[in-house]
Amino acid sequence: MFAERHTIKLPRFPAAPALELAQHKQAPSTPFEIAQQWITKLESVLKSKDASKLSTVLHHDSWWRDMLALSWDIRTIHGLDKVAAYFSENWTPNNLSNLKIRETGKFAPHTESPIEGLEWLESMFDFETSVGNGSGMLRLVQGSDGIWKGHMIYTALKELKGFEEGEGYRRPHGGAEKLPGGFAKGNWFERRQRQVEFLDEEPAVLIIGAGQSGLNLGARLQAMGTTSLIIDRNKRIGDNWRNRYRTLVTHDPVQYTHMAYMPFPSNWPLFTPKDKLGDWFESYASMMELNVWTSSTVSSTTYDDSTRTWTVEVLRGDGSTRTLHPHHVVLCTGHAGEALIPSFPGQENFKGQAYHASFHKDAAETGDAKGKKVVVIGTGNSGHDISQNYYENGASVTMLQRRGTYVISAAKGLFMLHEGMYDEGGPPTEDADIAGQSLPIPVQFALNVDLTKKIAEVEKANVEGLTKAGFKLDFGDDGSGIYRKYVTRGGGYYIDIGASQLIIDGKIAVKQSPGGISHFEQDGIVLADGTKMEADVVVLATGYDNMRTTCRKVMGDAVADRCKDVWDLDEEGEVNVMWRPSGHPGFWFMGGSLALCRIYSRFLALQIKAVEEGLAK
Repeated sequence: MFAERHTIKLPRFPAAPALELAQHKQAPSTPFEIAQQWITKLESVLKSKDASKLSTVLHHDSWWRDMLALSWDIRTIHGLDKVAAYFSENWTPNNLSNLKIRETGKFAPHTESPIEGLEWLESMFDFETSVGNGSGMLRLVQGSDGIWKGHMIYTALKELKGFEEGEGYRRPHGGAEKLPGGFAKGNWFERRQRQVEFLDEEPAVLIIGAGQSGLNLGARLQAMGTTSLIIDRNKRIGDNWRNRYRTLVTHDPVQYTHMAYMPFPSNWPLFTPKDKLGDWFESYASMMELNVWTSSTVSSTTYDDSTRTWTVEVLRGDGSTRTLHPHHVVLCTGHAGEALIPSFPGQENFKGQAYHASFHKDAAETGDAKGKKVVVIGTGNSGHDISQNYYENGASVTMLQRRGTYVISAAKGLFMLHEGMYDEGGPPTEDADIAGQSLPIPVQFALNVDLTKKIAEVEKANVEGLTKAGFKLDFGDDGSGIYRKYVTRGGGYYIDIGASQLIIDGKIAVKQSPGGISHFEQDGIVLADGTKMEADVVVLATGYDNMRTTCRKVMGDAVADRCKDVWDLDEEGEVNVMWRPSGHPGFWFMGGSLALCRIYSRFLALQIKAVEEGLAK
């Protein structure tokens, strides 16, 4: 059902014949003139507050993706009638006005042909609402009558008026004489000591987890003038990466993985080793002046619906307990933070070593790996990386595959995903983020079908070699590739950094078992079809549980029962709950890749700030 629900076929809008266009002598002739005329007409319709007039500017098959500009949620509306209804419900308080087309740069008005038979005119634009400022993208298509109408429109709130992020021309002064009370209240260092300990105030927001989610969000909130405390169970900031397996590096290129306000240096490696990234997190927290308590955990929570306030007991590393009363709690322990660990009959009798991939450090730590028989259950990123690690330490490795896996090369295909957007010649990250999120997710799936085919052609040798080696490839629902797998399953893919060639060369074996494992025996495992595989080590690279499970462990049943499941897509095609209202007032989920945490930390911070300032409930 899911695959069918979000598998769409885009209509075709070829450019109108020149002869037809010539009949419209008053029609604008340049992309800028076309975009300007359209946006002027849209603004007139918006001022009229007559939703029926939207038909004059929007195509009947239009899509409108909105992030907080029209309502305090992230929504995708498809179809003119539904868009009109959405506007009728949300004329106030967030009215769009003062729409301005970008005149220069990569996203000035121009035409694009994303797939054969579809041509649209696209442009970035900026706008105001009654509460803030934002940016968006328009994509116009031309009918046979030569008239341009909106097909894909995107609006995203970027800041709240009066609470703009303190950067650039609005950066803080920094001198102690400009701070309340002057030097009498302490210099910078003295004030920071009190701020970190929250000796003079309560944090408005408690953030649980100091990884990329918590740090990006903390920086965003601070820039908007909202106090937050980040707690983490680890001894050091960045340990959530340092403590992972020895050979881990980021699977996304550096241009895509910058953090809010503080991009990586220009000489930073394309792919970041885990310990280097952990050190960056530690530096980031210091440079951003974030308030972080390490070696700290939540011991109890209660929520008062009448006052909309939490009471949270935090157990600190020195054994002391601190009671806090934040208005918001954000769970930032990671979308892939809770290991999904299956158990099998007879596992307790296995004389070898069996463990989940989340506990893997290095093959050398399991003793002398040379000559050992290792079975890795699962063929995602972790399964491949761990298999490669064991092979390189002399083990005999077999990967057990239950269903197909999408494989894309870090050397070729991965860069095709980001080409022209997140690369050395790309636009400013701020603009790339707007453009990159501007299409509805189901539309992105549809457009990715052609891109996935192009990547497969470029990686033809890898595809054919893996198939010949008995590895089952899966290019995703409708052949739409990696992004669909990520936002629906959170896995089911491998970004190849070397293991694929080992499989092709027969150095890592692959065994198909659609039914999985039947049971363990003392010296190995038995598959569902009765095949026995001897093993000294079994690694369960079986993925991670729903983030709501972590919520239940940390926050308790009363909170988790009011929340919705996290991840996958809702009926409109937006990610469930993550970065959005959770179902429980004052409680939020934040997670995802480094890039998504940079992008969506702004939208979550805006929602929290809007609640704090009485702009949203």
